Amino acid sequence: MTEELVDLEAYREQLVERLESMREFRSEEAAASNGDERLTRAAEALRTAAHEVEALPVHDARLHALATAAQGHDDHSRTRCIEIQDHVIGRHGLDDGGTATTDELLAALTEATSASA
Repeated sequence: MTEELVDLEAYREQLVERLESMREFRSEEAAASNGDERLTRAAEALRTAAHEVEALPVHDARLHALATAAQGHDDHSRTRCIEIQDHVIGRHGLDDGGTATTDELLAALTEATSASA
């Protein structure tokens, strides 16, 4: 196994963890707001995205682009990249401007990450 594959596997795992973390947050928000349908749908979209990202082949071009950008050139650029990605993840599944599918999410993550480079 090459170093690149190990890095991509680690990035994919980190992305799945971030999706799951946001799913838990949205689920808690939905419960606190008496089952707000919008938040419940967002939590489900995040659950689906986490499963679909986890199932992506490690050589997926989108994962490669995101992992490369997340490595950045320095600590500041890496931190900024993660912040931008977390913002996009946080909007996933919400009706007001968020992405709806995993493909849309990955495209939005790639676009936002590229724009920040």
